[in-house]
Amino acid sequence: MARKQNRRVNSRSERIVEQYVVDGNTIRKVQAIPQEEPERKPVRRSTSRNRARTRAMSRGYVMFLAVVSAAALFMCVRYLQIKSAITTQNKQIATTESELSQLKADNDALYNSVISSVDLEKIKDKAMNELGMTYPQEDQIYQFDTAGNSYLRQYKDVPDTTK
Repeated sequence: MARKQNRRVNSRSERIVEQYVVDGNTIRKVQAIPQEEPERKPVRRSTSRNRARTRAMSRGYVMFLAVVSAAALFMCVRYLQIKSAITTQNKQIATTESELSQLKADNDALYNSVISSVDLEKIKDKAMNELGMTYPQEDQIYQFDTAGNSYLRQYKDVPDTTK
């Protein structure tokens, strides 16, 4: 970027404002004289040896890093194995659930077909005419408390009780 002092100034051109150069939408600091890096003092030999010694890793530290790295690698591999097993189990569960829903739908369809194929009038006619069955009289009906159960099991004959 060359700077010229005798140039027309507009919003896109560069111009010098105090110590900064404005170039469009950027502003840069002017450095007329490049700064030199300060000279470094020579380092003593003992100091350089101490620095080298502190940078070097001991055998114990290298062994520690190796063990920690191996443990981290083992944990990562184990994590991936467990995650894979969980994914496989989730797929099996989804497959089994879809099979279950299909079996339930098939079962419901078969149940409905069986129920619709039964003719209750025919059964009633056969029971009353051929087998001699009749509806119970009021004195033949006994009420039992089932205490919340949906059915009652009868292990003996119902006693003759009067209401």
